[in-house]
Amino acid sequence: MQFGFTKTLHICAIALLGTFYTNVHVLASSSPAFYAITNKVEQNSVIGFKMGSDGKYVRIGEFETGGKGTGDLEVPDLKKDETNPLANGDDPLISAGSLAGNKDRSYLVAVNPGDGTISLMKMRDDFTLKSVNVAPASDKFPISVAVKGSMVVAASVGLSNAAGSISAFKISGGKLVPVQGSRRDLKARPSTIKFSSDGRYVIVNELVTGKIKIFAAENGNLSAEPVSMIDSPRDTSDRFQAIPVGFAVHGKSILMSEARFLTADFKFRADKDKVKLSPLYSWQTGSLSSYKLNDSGKISLVSGDALTGASIEGGQIANCWVAVSLDGTKVWAANALSSSISVFRVRENGTVTLINETAYKDASEMLFFSDIEISRDGKQIYQLVGNKGEVMILDIKENGDLEHKQTVSGLPKLGSYGLLVK
Repeated sequence: MQFGFTKTLHICAIALLGTFYTNVHVLASSSPAFYAITNKVEQNSVIGFKMGSDGKYVRIGEFETGGKGTGDLEVPDLKKDETNPLANGDDPLISAGSLAGNKDRSYLVAVNPGDGTISLMKMRDDFTLKSVNVAPASDKFPISVAVKGSMVVAASVGLSNAAGSISAFKISGGKLVPVQGSRRDLKARPSTIKFSSDGRYVIVNELVTGKIKIFAAENGNLSAEPVSMIDSPRDTSDRFQAIPVGFAVHGKSILMSEARFLTADFKFRADKDKVKLSPLYSWQTGSLSSYKLNDSGKISLVSGDALTGASIEGGQIANCWVAVSLDGTKVWAANALSSSISVFRVRENGTVTLINETAYKDASEMLFFSDIEISRDGKQIYQLVGNKGEVMILDIKENGDLEHKQTVSGLPKLGSYGLLVK
């Protein structure tokens, strides 16, 4: 009897230890982590960072995509002009979503603008990545990609700002495969591509035209034409053009960034020494607009030109990226040329109102804020600093303000893009 009792205790102990180690593994695998792309010319790569036991983020490693980047040269011209904020190397793609993952983050997809390819990479339990294969994009300079189940869509710039296309891929047999006949010419430069929340539609915006187009995702392919489209808002003659870059999708809502850097006649406003990161030109206050997408794929405007400031002059400028809270009630807007992040309230009907134009601001105004993402637990914001090769980690306060926690480095000083949260 004593032997049987001891044996029972021993078996129970083994079971408890097994449960303990399983839970430890689950906790380790669920630790916060994020990835960004280096855009290296000879061999593009993704660098990963994860939170350590002390709450600080550390580098996981660097993983080659199998494709090539453009370095610090911006597409499509690939010419350096340090006086021009659109050609100085801070922001090579002017897009969001250049790195995307499936729902359980078992794999990710990355764009390679240097050789016009899309990479499929396997994400292991220890956060390391392995390149699976690369597939040709529909055009030169792919800049944005999205994943829904086994379907992948990508947007490419092409040879000029008057070109551009999107296309579909499928993940089949563990590899990324182009869908034949899926190329759709936009005849305009795209910025960002995403799926609707239910996966039935594909949303793509256009940089200079300001149009937002909705395509149906049908049987793994794209509808031949957009099922609907809409122009970005510009209500008054003195208001600069709305230049949409990044956007977020939450439920039926589409929350669109708008940089206002081109005048009504599509020119820069020559105005020296008003903006530190744009010494030859000045910009109007940026904005955020919200849209609704109905079950038939029709897009409609809800809130137009909600300013990142009090008036069209003097507020935060170059809102090009956004991140939405997990419950969809707040959205943060990264203002690239103000080194700031604004926070907006999103109401149930989709309307947006500014809470604080400087939920976070770096007083130097010399940090180029580009891609932005929210952690999977909704407690932190990751902010890529495009002219430093760094990522800032910011804690989210209850009122939506942000508190700087840590800055991690290790990316190339110029040219990096994309953020994906594990």
